[in-house]
Amino acid sequence: MNPVVKKVLGSSVVGALTSPLSVDDYLALIDGRLSLSEPRGRVIHAVRQTPDSVTLYIEPNDNWQGHRPGQHVLLGVDLDGVRHSRCFSVASAPDQKTLEITVKRNGDGRVSNYLVDHAARGQLVYLSPAEGDFYPEPGTAQPALLLSAGSGITPVMSVLRHWIANDRLRDVVFVHYARTRTDMIYAAELEALAQRQHGLRVETVFTADGGDRINEASLRRLVPDLATRETWLCGPAGFMDVADPLVAAASEWPLHREQFAATRREAAHGEGSVRFLKSDIAASGESGSLLEVAEGAGLKPNYGCRMGICHACKCRVAEGSVRDLRTNRVRDVRDSDIQLCIHAAAGDVAVEL
Repeated sequence: MNPVVKKVLGSSVVGALTSPLSVDDYLALIDGRLSLSEPRGRVIHAVRQTPDSVTLYIEPNDNWQGHRPGQHVLLGVDLDGVRHSRCFSVASAPDQKTLEITVKRNGDGRVSNYLVDHAARGQLVYLSPAEGDFYPEPGTAQPALLLSAGSGITPVMSVLRHWIANDRLRDVVFVHYARTRTDMIYAAELEALAQRQHGLRVETVFTADGGDRINEASLRRLVPDLATRETWLCGPAGFMDVADPLVAAASEWPLHREQFAATRREAAHGEGSVRFLKSDIAASGESGSLLEVAEGAGLKPNYGCRMGICHACKCRVAEGSVRDLRTNRVRDVRDSDIQLCIHAAAGDVAVEL
């Protein structure tokens, strides 16, 4: 959108003329991708690399401020008149004009499964600014190890593509674990890159076809010089729980990790009562995370990933005792913003919601 036009449309005068609707409501009648400030995009291509995944190539509007390799975004779609958002890693390198996001089927995940089954050219999506610190700094040392499993390959692919695009690929080992080759996202591209890029060695392990799950012996066999490599690690919680200490023990170089789900070490239950101050509602804190307690009380707080990654559900707690569901740590908070999805009541809590 032309900056002058955007400035005029964003003025208080135009805002008063469009009230009670917003300027964005009228812009959406022309093109749903248009917005004064919200990053939005439209799918220009949808490719199903595997039976349970879809790769979306998205053309964002000019409110999109770009991303660093390995970062993630909240991607929202409207389903039955309600916008639902979930957190996905960006697989494209920052210099690519289109935003590439690969979505894999996820149990009962409504957004993921909808996109895998139905996403097509023309699909309108809503985007958040990119977040996350899983990216290499300009002076990142080589050699490097990219280590991933399952859909954890997506942010790692972004890092690899970034190095290739900027001619920084010198000595990189890429080790990926998948059930079978049919299940592996980006299998063909990685094979082609390994043949073309002199500084890249790719090792794929298919666990359902006889390959060993990650362990100390197999990792040392695949990467005998692990001690000399800086590592980027991403995958499901069980994989991360094994891989993280193995790499940390073997190498003194930095270990960067990205995990899609916050691992809950304890059951998601709380204790005490929760008061939602703005809604004048009280509820038992025993039924789950503070987000789940709020939803059970009929409230509709903002949320995104429900994993402790995206911070969309962050809300102010006036006072109370809360338990971190990832670490089981209990702490007293006052006038503090916390993520509702990964905290439960550990006593009486007053939430400004």
